[in-house]
Amino acid sequence: MGIAEGWRRARDRYRTLAPIAPPLKPAAAYVNWARANWEMWRQTSTIRAKPLKLTFDPTNVCQLRCPLCPTGLGIQDRDRSRARLHIFEHLMEEIGDELFFLDFYNWGEPLLNKHLEDMIEIATAKGIMTAMSSNLSLPLTDERARRLVRSGLGELICSLDGASQEPYARYRRRGNFELAVENLRRLVRAKSELGSPRPTIIWRFYVFRFNEHEIDRAREMAEEIGVDRFVLGSPYLGDSQFHLSEADDEEARSWAATDPAYNRYHPSHPEYVDPDRPVEIRKRCDWHYVSSAVNPDGGVAPCCAVFEKAHDFGDLEAPGDPPTAVRYMDVVNNPSFVAIRDRFAGRRDEPTGLVCEECPTPDIMTYGKIMNRHVAFLTLVSLVNAIRRIGRRPPERSALAPPAAAPVEPVPAAE
Repeated sequence: MGIAEGWRRARDRYRTLAPIAPPLKPAAAYVNWARANWEMWRQTSTIRAKPLKLTFDPTNVCQLRCPLCPTGLGIQDRDRSRARLHIFEHLMEEIGDELFFLDFYNWGEPLLNKHLEDMIEIATAKGIMTAMSSNLSLPLTDERARRLVRSGLGELICSLDGASQEPYARYRRRGNFELAVENLRRLVRAKSELGSPRPTIIWRFYVFRFNEHEIDRAREMAEEIGVDRFVLGSPYLGDSQFHLSEADDEEARSWAATDPAYNRYHPSHPEYVDPDRPVEIRKRCDWHYVSSAVNPDGGVAPCCAVFEKAHDFGDLEAPGDPPTAVRYMDVVNNPSFVAIRDRFAGRRDEPTGLVCEECPTPDIMTYGKIMNRHVAFLTLVSLVNAIRRIGRRPPERSALAPPAAAPVEPVPAAE
């Protein structure tokens, strides 16, 4: 990528992020950021740094049956559940002040958790940049759309892979395209009525061979509806992790887009997946130092790509009625996390038997680089916003001057 292209992408990202960026985090968050990088560089066995980003899954329940998802395939070994609000509250009390990013999605449909907006509000109050992904193919009232906007959610990704029912439902099985589009309109309308810059509403369109002819039409619909961004994505079609049925495996092989720009299996694609490339497990996984994934039942996975309960490293809920909360930092310093950090660092010779030793997604092991870029850019945007707010403050009026009517400015729904 050239300098001009890099500058253009940074400028576009700034324009998207500026209206929704939270205020600057307290100084302790940046001390924690430095500590996380120091511990990651030294590959310490235990960590003192709290995570920079967290994946928190509100539920592992979904009404769709997408064939490239373990939930859609019905192969989860985890009970269907919805995250409890009090567990999330305890989690935010412990790590929220240092946390920069929080994703409210992973293996289920977040809107199926009735406490979703409460959780987002708690995270927003901590100055955390939040994101959520939804298929939107479920009943959504105007009131809930307004509540979602008021929650302070930063980004709302809406997964709509098509511009009509038949191509859309070929992957989003059991999905209702018209219902999803109507809900998208409802959210855009709620955002406009409330005068809120948040959330950035994104129409995400995964490009398959069977829907690529609808890209232009979907882009036109997105513009007509008034979404903030229209994003094309390249899906992973490999079955090494999810073990597709023979029929789905055969069908998925024919789904790769004809356009190389959206086909990860074409050598010209920037993220080309070479089937003959040997899997390389690196000597460090950054996830063990800067992030993790919390499942709806409280189970803590080492990263967002691990979905089986058998591969959890710990649990944020202790048995009881109701279950009691366990400290996050106790979990990420338990014997499993210590063992895998030592194994990667070469301090342990014997195998751990943990999933990370045969990582299903080694391409995301360098997560720390991504996190550092995101934290730095978000901080820059929040700093610029703070400076601009100072510049907009009216000058102090002299005590001798007659009172004057101050200009009325609209108050943003969320700062």
